[in-house]
Amino acid sequence: MVVVLELDGDDAFDPYSRPKGLEHHSVTFHPEDPNHSEGANISAEAQRPNPNFNNVSKALGCYPIVTQLAQYLDLNTLHALSRTCRQFRANLVQYRTRLVQQTLRCENEPLPNAETNTHQHYSDRRTALISDRASPCARDMVSDCRRCGRIICRNCAHKPPSASLLRMRHRRLCSKCLATPLPQISRHWQDPCACTSSVYLCAPCGTGMNVADTNYLRIWTWRTRYSTYLGGLGTGIGEGNEGVKCWRGEKCMAAQEVEVEIDRSEEGRASDRESSESDTDQHWPEGEGKEERAGYWQTEIEGIGGVVKKKIRRRVRVGKTVKEWEDERDGKDDVLGRESRGEGRSWCGWCGRVVWGKKDRQTYKEEHG
Repeated sequence: MVVVLELDGDDAFDPYSRPKGLEHHSVTFHPEDPNHSEGANISAEAQRPNPNFNNVSKALGCYPIVTQLAQYLDLNTLHALSRTCRQFRANLVQYRTRLVQQTLRCENEPLPNAETNTHQHYSDRRTALISDRASPCARDMVSDCRRCGRIICRNCAHKPPSASLLRMRHRRLCSKCLATPLPQISRHWQDPCACTSSVYLCAPCGTGMNVADTNYLRIWTWRTRYSTYLGGLGTGIGEGNEGVKCWRGEKCMAAQEVEVEIDRSEEGRASDRESSESDTDQHWPEGEGKEERAGYWQTEIEGIGGVVKKKIRRRVRVGKTVKEWEDERDGKDDVLGRESRGEGRSWCGWCGRVVWGKKDRQTYKEEHG
């Protein structure tokens, strides 16, 4: 079905007039006078203009528009839209059956036989992470993962961590990333981290989240104990390029190329080569490529038990070393205390979005009121 609208930009806009071409597709709600019985004439007050009959309500009375809109809404959002006003409900209720069938679906929900397989399902690894769920996919609460953007329902979402672990999600940024304006370091700068109110992640993104937080804090603990600043052994951490790197990694505004050494066994050579085939073309020097030859960039080492391992050197881009405050070295303040209190800008290790600092909130308030 195609609805043709005749739009005339020269005439003055009347908010209470019915659009041309929608006379038979938009339902106008008229409240009845309780003083009159059914079938009686409507009073003069009941015939007053409907203030809710505007451009939005006119569009919701058009079937092609509401069906396209329903594909981006779950059942809860569609229900909330119908409760906006009585005119919205009158326009949506006539297409209720079709709209419920076309609402947003989870990517893990199997497609009906009548539809073609146009959606991409999770890989075998991701399917295994959610195969033990207690119930099938839901339709009432469907949204995108805050980290990867995949559409998942509430049954496929990862269980959110407790509120006591919120302070462990912060990752420190370098001085260059702290001084750079938000639009240049994050494409979601207007929609920053909202993990304090809700954590909505898919199963692959949520798996190993607590382990990553613990490992990151242990880096700072090891740095404090073995640093020469406190009379430790002096292992070199914090000197040169051995400090804690900016969490943005190769996307850091002050990233630099360094040489790293990777040890891999002969048995794991094939799997490691497949996973890093694209990176090998970029980081191997000219003339070496993928050839299996010994040299500076690849060295064979005989390990324990006669196992032959290979040490590979590659040039990769890493972030700049972050700053360590004096009060954190002395133990007067907790590690990442400024980020936990919201004083400085940081990066969320859960949703992968920027966490606004005090200066960022003030700047946004001044620009947008």
